[in-house]
Amino acid sequence: MRNYLLAAGVAGALFGSAAFVLAQPMGGGPGWGGGPGMMGPRGGMGPGGGMGPGGGMGYSPRRPYAMHGGLPDAYARAANPLPRNRATIERGARVYAANCASCHGKTGRGDGEAAKDLNPPPANLAWLADTRVGQWDPYMFWTVSEGGAQFNTAMPAFKETLPKEDIWSAIAYIQAQLPDVANK
Repeated sequence: MRNYLLAAGVAGALFGSAAFVLAQPMGGGPGWGGGPGMMGPRGGMGPGGGMGPGGGMGYSPRRPYAMHGGLPDAYARAANPLPRNRATIERGARVYAANCASCHGKTGRGDGEAAKDLNPPPANLAWLADTRVGQWDPYMFWTVSEGGAQFNTAMPAFKETLPKEDIWSAIAYIQAQLPDVANK
């Protein structure tokens, strides 16, 4: 009888969790528009097409926080003031190389030299750039400006160390899917 009750309790918990997850809204939130949600055109499988190296999305408690709790008011309406042009992307590439690549890696997959000992690992920005949330200016500006202390990650806050124009140019570079500007 005890095993039956235990099994029934586990089954109920699993069913309840599944029902909760399925009931969550996908898309339609601020900045996302309608449609299939935030997983992007590849269904969240990332640029590598799988969940392994080069394709995994990486850990980020920030995304569900933003999806369900919104953003702090100071960031909710942020918009990149810089033009979406080659000069902005090239500037962003320089800012990224100097401030982000050591952890996020040259191609943004969270595999930089400094990332090997970080737990949780850095976010996969190559994957993020291919999602709706990665294209959402307020989310990206909040992320880079405030860093990860609130979410117990090693991501530093850049709001006191980088000018806003550098933060926005790095965001534009990431949103452009981290192109190799040196070979263009």
